[in-house]
Amino acid sequence: MLAHAHALAAALLCAFAGQFGAGASLHCAMRREISPCTCRREDTGTGAILVVCQRIATYQDIARALKNKFSPETKIGLDISYSQLPDFEHHSFRDLGLSITRLKLNFDNLSELKENVFTKLDLVDYFSLADNLLTEMPRHVLRHLPHVKTLDLCRNKISKLTEEDFKDIQGVEHLVVADNQISKIEKHAVPKALKHVHLGINKLSTLNGALRDLDDLEWIFINANNLKSIDNELPVKAKKLVLIHAAHNELQSLPRDLKLMSSLESLYFYDNNIKSLDGALQKSRRLMRIGLSFNKIEFLAVDEFAEAEILADLDIAYNQLKSLNGSLRNLKSLRYLNLTHNFLTEFSLQEIKGLKKLSVIDLSHNKISRITGNMENLVDVETRVLELRLDHNHILNLGGALMGLHGLLRLNLSNNQIQQISPDDLIGLEDLKLLDVSHNNIASLEETSKTFLPSLEELVAHHNNITVLDKDFHGLPSLCIADLSYNQIRSVNYELVSKSQCTINGVASVLKIYLQDNPVLCDDRHYELVTVLESLNARVSGAATCVSSQTAAPVLMRALNDIVPETPVILVTRMGAGVRVLQDSRENTAPQLAYRRVGAIIGHVLPDREGGLPVLVEPPVTLPPAATDVVVKWPDQKARIEERSHPLANHLRLRELNASPQ
Repeated sequence: MLAHAHALAAALLCAFAGQFGAGASLHCAMRREISPCTCRREDTGTGAILVVCQRIATYQDIARALKNKFSPETKIGLDISYSQLPDFEHHSFRDLGLSITRLKLNFDNLSELKENVFTKLDLVDYFSLADNLLTEMPRHVLRHLPHVKTLDLCRNKISKLTEEDFKDIQGVEHLVVADNQISKIEKHAVPKALKHVHLGINKLSTLNGALRDLDDLEWIFINANNLKSIDNELPVKAKKLVLIHAAHNELQSLPRDLKLMSSLESLYFYDNNIKSLDGALQKSRRLMRIGLSFNKIEFLAVDEFAEAEILADLDIAYNQLKSLNGSLRNLKSLRYLNLTHNFLTEFSLQEIKGLKKLSVIDLSHNKISRITGNMENLVDVETRVLELRLDHNHILNLGGALMGLHGLLRLNLSNNQIQQISPDDLIGLEDLKLLDVSHNNIASLEETSKTFLPSLEELVAHHNNITVLDKDFHGLPSLCIADLSYNQIRSVNYELVSKSQCTINGVASVLKIYLQDNPVLCDDRHYELVTVLESLNARVSGAATCVSSQTAAPVLMRALNDIVPETPVILVTRMGAGVRVLQDSRENTAPQLAYRRVGAIIGHVLPDREGGLPVLVEPPVTLPPAATDVVVKWPDQKARIEERSHPLANHLRLRELNASPQ
């Protein structure tokens, strides 16, 4: 919402400069003759030529390049920006012999302007002096631009607007004086023909009635000032007014005149001190977007949006709401509802009953402990939500409240106090693709195996108290990502993924299981787990925090010396995804040459057949004798595996033991 508002602000701040700067790729014929300037034809259908002279040392260089280079019939848009022009005041644009219709003098460090420089510019309809050092409106210059329609003086140091400033250019339609130091505006200062006005980012504490009689206004930007009230300041007779941007002020309430302005489509009043809406938006039949975040709104009346049936985006985040009071039910076109960072303690799905176009509801960072209004019991089953954000609340359990919330794609329940997910909580969420229950107190996901979520692709459950993974994924046939990091998982059943097949764009892919910082990664059988899951198109990743290797090394070293007395032993251990040397009994041996890896197996000491280094391989895998078949001892069963057909054979082939030291 805020991004959309700022985009609109930026668009007006440029004061249609895009029209001035946009050009086709077709180069004009005079390009070489006017160096260091360049030119191209404007893509506006007017046949005009855009001439760009940027970063020029002196105005004399511009005059030398452009004088008498174009016929008087050719309309010229002239852009002289990012230049110093120390001799600017000694020249005149009329001496160039150009028919200038658009003039841009930005970033030129201009603090004062000589009138003689701008004589005979009666064809100019666009004039920009933005990003300079002007301290007052250059009225002596403007009298020579009687037909100007767009005037851009943003980012200067102008302190006031007077009735004399624009008296010679009453036809101005687009006025941009944003980001100045304007603290005063006289009542009849601005031209009555204005359609777009940007007074934002100034020091105004009152509008002084300056906009009241501007009946042609379409956009008003008064954001980032010191305004405490704009009652009786808005042009209530402006039948085409669609946008008011009054954010970042000190407004105590919405202006009462909004009730009389039925043409409004977008209102931005965020970051003020508004405590209530007082029915100001009840008659806003054409309102589509409203931003009210970062205020002090405590209450919404049941008829607050009585006639706002086409409102699509409603942002009331960062307020003090404790209840919605049924105020949303008339918003039949609502797509985005932002209620994050309020004081809601309960949320009923009845509040959004019948809102068929909802895409996102953000209820995060409230104090919600209870969800009510089970959708399965609603008469109107067409209520739709694509994304529901309930993270950072006080929810203990869902109580089946979300059952039957058809169409839900993303559900965020992270950072609550949930201890268990029951089967009823997820019934009917056949479209759900992402479920985030991270940062809760969940001890088991066993119940999820009793619920069928055919579309779920990503399960996020890190930072819980889960200890066992058994058949928890059996109701998740499309799972592609399962983040179970930072739990207490000590046991994983190999059948966990037996009923899941990740598919991306119709192509079979790998189910990624993240087990960062879980005890199971330190188990002796971890390699077996990884190997079996890989055979089922699942990949485990994550680093373990195991017993300190420095503590374990001496004990293991003594045990190994007992097995292979007086034999140099290289003790290695798995560190994350790799292997490193802990202790080397030989001298002057580079660590990277101190061991040889046998496939992915590390642990037991095996004598090297060529008299080289001993190899350390990991129990409980028992290396088989040389034979066509291999036998692998699993914890609770034996399995005969054909060497050439099973994935495990790639890890257990005896010829790897005879590989050259790496």
